[in-house]
Amino acid sequence: MTAAPPKYQFDEARKLYRKAGGTVRGFGPEWDNFEKKYKRRLNEICPLLKPAIEAQIAHRAELSRKKDFCPPWKHFKTWINGEWWTEEIPQTNKPKVRRCVICGKTDVTSSTDGKGWRCWRGECIEKFARI
Repeated sequence: MTAAPPKYQFDEARKLYRKAGGTVRGFGPEWDNFEKKYKRRLNEICPLLKPAIEAQIAHRAELSRKKDFCPPWKHFKTWINGEWWTEEIPQTNKPKVRRCVICGKTDVTSSTDGKGWRCWRGECIEKFARI
């Protein structure tokens, strides 16, 4: 099975980017810019574009679901020229770090009555008891 030509892969990525909410010009100007910049690497880069956009769409959906800040989409030309298809999407399934509500250190021991976590230091134990 042969891979699709780079022009076709690029157009598919461009259309997906537009559907996601990004600003895209016509195929001609976008392709000309891309071809001029990455002429020797077209076969290497084009297969990476669509999966990268799909990963960013999924990441942005997760941010929206959590009601976290989500930056606006860049213009497609900016996305291409900045090589944003290489951006690593942060893991969203990592547990939050437990921090002491008094000193902020991460070596916490317990959580009491929904007040938050506290560490083992004497000053934190005293201040935590007053909360």
